[in-house]
Amino acid sequence: MKSFIDFVDENFKDGKNPQDKGDSARHGIPKKASLETLDKIVKQGGRKGQLAHWQANMRRGRKK
Repeated sequence: MKSFIDFVDENFKDGKNPQDKGDSARHGIPKKASLETLDKIVKQGGRKGQLAHWQANMRRGRKK
């Protein structure tokens, strides 16, 4: 006998919903921003700067 849990794909107990924007999109960082653009955003500080710094580091690490 199958339980109710077997029929449910997602329960969203973590509060995240698939239609919600990502953190970077909510803070206004363009999806395909160049490294130069990201470096300018980093200087703004706050959460937006933090996210831009992380994205720039990830892109630089991938190109090595």
